Amino acid sequence: MFLRNRFMLLIAAVFLVAGVAVGMSGPAAAAPRAATPVATAPTADHVITVLGAGPYRMGTKLDRLSAAGLIDWVTGPDAAGTQLAGSAAAWSGELMLTFHHGFLVVVETATGSVRTAAGARVGMSFAEVEAIYHGYGKLLTNDQGRTAYLVPVGPMVLLFGDHPMRPGVGSIQAGPARILLPAFRNG
Repeated sequence: MFLRNRFMLLIAAVFLVAGVAVGMSGPAAAAPRAATPVATAPTADHVITVLGAGPYRMGTKLDRLSAAGLIDWVTGPDAAGTQLAGSAAAWSGELMLTFHHGFLVVVETATGSVRTAAGARVGMSFAEVEAIYHGYGKLLTNDQGRTAYLVPVGPMVLLFGDHPMRPGVGSIQAGPARILLPAFRNG
């Protein structure tokens, strides 16, 4: 039991470092910020980490998110028990969610309005993403010639996928490496 508790604390520390410390080490944290005019309303700061995005946390039940009004649309389960859903409310149109047997396992965005804790966004070049993560991740290419930048955090990953029509990041996925890596490698 003691070993299990130590392991869980280690995993929690890894997630904390990935969501907080990595976000503070990139150039975005060091860049000076311009003063915001008083008349401007603050915009929502939508952040995706390996733990999820906003109220969309890994492991959350689809029923719970639906009851809270946070799901816009949902598909029926396929033969493997996988369902896709779209985010709603303040996150409307920003996230595609993958549920397995009713539990959230993957969060994906293809919009530039969602950033990682470190400041990476859709639309950046892979060189910009690599500069933000200081080489912590690695660039991958699959058999179909698609490119992605992978940032591992324990058993979870952030996967920055390429865009089919222009160079650079076209999507950001967060979830378990055992799900995202085979999906990327198999196209």
